[in-house]
Formats: sequence, C-alpha cells, structure tokens
Amino acid sequence: MAVLRELAQDITRATGVNQLSVEPMARSDKNMTMLLRGEGQAFFAKIFTDADASAGDANLRYDREKQILSKRWPVAMPVMVYSADTERVIVTREVKGHGFKHFIDEGRVMDALGMMARWVAGFHSAVGTQKRDETLWDHFGQYEEMEGNPAYAVLRELLTQVPLTEYVLTKGDVSAHNFKFTSDGAVGLDFESVGYRAKEFDLIGMIRGLHKLTGESISEMADTVVQQYDLVRRIDDLETTAAAVAVLTELTDY
Repeated sequence: MAVLRELAQDITRATGVNQLSVEPMARSDKNMTMLLRGEGQAFFAKIFTDADASAGDANLRYDREKQILSKRWPVAMPVMVYSADTERVIVTREVKGHGFKHFIDEGRVMDALGMMARWVAGFHSAVGTQKRDETLWDHFGQYEEMEGNPAYAVLRELLTQVPLTEYVLTKGDVSAHNFKFTSDGAVGLDFESVGYRAKEFDLIGMIRGLHKLTGESISEMADTVVQQYDLVRRIDDLETTAAAVAVLTELTDY
C-alpha cells in the first residue's frame, strides 16, 4: 500500500525488522488493517480513513486510539511501536492468543465473557470518573434511537431505579472480535470509540449480537457480565443492574 511504502523506512526502524512483508487483513469504510511480517515477528498497521462521514472524523478517531495506546494501563493492551500523525497510521505488535470462536468451539462462552467483563472493569477503574446525578433512564434517553421509542418508554420504572453517579471512560466498541485471550486473560483491541459514558454502555455492548452467535440467553449473559465486572469494580445493586443491562440489550440488539 502506498502510505506504508512511504513510511517503510520509519516502520522498519521502529520495529527493528529490516524487511517486512505486507498482507491485507481487514478493510471497512473507517479503517484498513495490514499484517506486517518479518524475522519471525508480526505487527498490525491500522490506517484511519475518512471514506465514511458517518463514522466520525478520522483524525479524532486516530487521536483517541493513539492517546490510549501511548499510556500505561493496568489491563492488557497491544504494544504500540510506531505512529504517523499526518498519515494516521498506528503500528502495534501482534497479540498472540485465542479469538472468541475458540471458546465457542469449546463450550466456554461464559468463561470468555467473564474475562472480557473483568478487563472492562479494570479499564473503567484506570482513570478518573466524571461525577453525575442521573439515572440510567436519563442517560440512555439521550441516545437518538431511544427518543420517541415506545419500547424504551416501557423501561422507565426499571431504569429510574438505577442511579448514575458517575461517567467512566468506556471502551465504546467491546464486541468479542475486539478482544484476544491469553493464559493471563483478555486483551482489549481497538480504542477509537472511547468516551465518557455510563459503565452499562460497555456491559450492554459485550452482549449485543453475541447471544445470537452463541445461543446463550441474554439474561444469563447479563448476570455473568455484571457479576464478573463486580469482582474487579464494585456494583452496588447487582440484580437491578443485570436486569437493566438485559432489557437494554434486548431493545438495542437489532
């Protein structure tokens, strides 16, 4: 790819590998990801594009991810070895581990989901929070898909029972394909959607779509996510939070 050819000398110097082969891995309207291989090592080059205006500004998404990967965290993340601001390229070292499918094949979906939940709780605990005085009803009512939605209105009694005293730095995209799994637990990938939100935003995101893929029930997955999260970062009312996560997942899982 042209941009990687232009940066080849800088990238090889940063990785310490004299010659790297380049293979396409994934492409979307937002990004392109290339696999770089050489001397028994592997790296991923992520190129942020602005082909899809609805995906948000590419510079902002690049800056978010670079800022996250530039810091040290108490949870496992890829190691960034190179970045180019003008070209919006980030190169990270390969994370060796299993994908979520491995746990589906082994019948260990809840084990993997628990690892994800504990990682998310650690991420939420890593930086300061923003104080709020709301409820989950107030928070999720701000999202466009909830405005005027009669199905959301039905949830008022339950969601007003869950106080929202803080926003945490959420990962934003916590779908299963954005995690790798090692013997030490989950490793989070992809940080371009980080932002301050209710913690439940990430808890819902872990389940949405995954229950259809695995055949597990939303309620059981919500219980697992909330209980495992609570092992790392305390939740005051586990039962009500799990119920709220379950009904919001059902409502937003198209």
